[in-house]
Amino acid sequence: MKRPLWLVLAVATLARAAPAVFGYEHFGDAPVRIEIAERWARNPHLWHGFAETYQFGPLHLTLIGGLVRLLGDRLVAARLLSFAGGLVGVWLLYRIAERERGPQAAFWAGLGLALSPLHIQASVTGASEAVFLALLLGAVLTVLQGDVLGPAVLLGAAGLVRYDGWMYVPLLGGLLLWRQRNALRAFACCAVAAAPALFWMWVNARWAGHPLAPIRYIDREHAHLARAAMESAGPLWTRLEALFYWPVVICVVVTPVLGFLALWGSARTLRRREPGWDLVALAWIPALYFTFRSAVLADFQPMARFTIVAAALSLVFAHDALKLLARPARAVALVVAVATPLVLAALCWNRAGRLAEWARPVAPIGTLPPGIPEAARWMRSNAGARDVVLVDEAVWYLDIPLVFASGLPEENSRSWSRAGAWRTTTRSGSNSAACRSAPTSDTCTRRCIAPARPGARRPLEEGGCPRNGQA
Repeated sequence: MKRPLWLVLAVATLARAAPAVFGYEHFGDAPVRIEIAERWARNPHLWHGFAETYQFGPLHLTLIGGLVRLLGDRLVAARLLSFAGGLVGVWLLYRIAERERGPQAAFWAGLGLALSPLHIQASVTGASEAVFLALLLGAVLTVLQGDVLGPAVLLGAAGLVRYDGWMYVPLLGGLLLWRQRNALRAFACCAVAAAPALFWMWVNARWAGHPLAPIRYIDREHAHLARAAMESAGPLWTRLEALFYWPVVICVVVTPVLGFLALWGSARTLRRREPGWDLVALAWIPALYFTFRSAVLADFQPMARFTIVAAALSLVFAHDALKLLARPARAVALVVAVATPLVLAALCWNRAGRLAEWARPVAPIGTLPPGIPEAARWMRSNAGARDVVLVDEAVWYLDIPLVFASGLPEENSRSWSRAGAWRTTTRSGSNSAACRSAPTSDTCTRRCIAPARPGARRPLEEGGCPRNGQA
């Protein structure tokens, strides 16, 4: 490996070190993914489709579960998998850019992903984006190298980590056809890549009653979120926001200057039909599809995590735009790239409020609002072996990371899973207090999660904790 690649990988490792140690599991449904994988690790078996995996990719859950069995620690297992996926993703993007645009473009593309705040967060939590991106970039690179079986296997695996990977099967087949000019090889690649998806559809038809049960659930969730956005901000503003969402968010996801340069270089390459324009199409056709659903059909709620593939592949062309500018632009791009993750982390670490909640999903470190970590530590220190702690649903699903961060085993806690099922095992004779928690209130949260002791005053008798204005 050349020195710039070593430098980029060193930067990526250092940028992820502190968040891996001090961050919390929250976004990307990380706590739920880890708990489902941990449950599977106790009794490994062929997944029963949506009935067990819900909306999450079975391969990602299996990989976490396998590492849990190997390492014995669910948090270390999930983060180690994502950390490895993050570094491999940086390496693969460097190789793609080096092949398409040369070593300087590779350096800036790799550096952009290494310092991407969202990719850093995905690389140090139990979320699936870092692993998915590594598999997808591996499939792209092997296509560029002229392989057929490699990209098919990697893409098939990517589709079982995140279901949006399925839409890249025809797109990658098109890329292979364009690059190799061989329809039979392109068809064979698509057939092999689609095989895991077809098998998983059969599993879902067998156990969940419909081959696309996870996709239907995801679509219903996004339609609900889209309706809520319409009701909150109004149809006009919601559609306008969706129309410009992807390019604006990419300028945050891969830092403002590099994000702008990546968009500029990609658009320039596509407009001039320069070599590599097919990679731009591969990156942005899914973005156009989701934009159409959000801005026109209004049945999809865009999220920053969905932009990571388009952002990463667009970075390949950032140097094309950068070399058109004066030399100081490089220094500006580097300074802003380093500063952006630090600023986003500072905006949301141990902070609450509108700005903190805006920064939290894309910050480089997993954070929780003030009060939640303290409440989790209190639960961990004070809940006895025979206590059952009931945690009510909370805004932004904060009940989930609260219970997860407490580290209480399932037999000691009961909370609503985002997948919609109770997870509980109660013991006869256990004392418990059901509590309506308000995570935005520091004092209220700590008061309400206390398990009841014999003769102790019930939390709700102390005035209760209002949720949505009700006790």
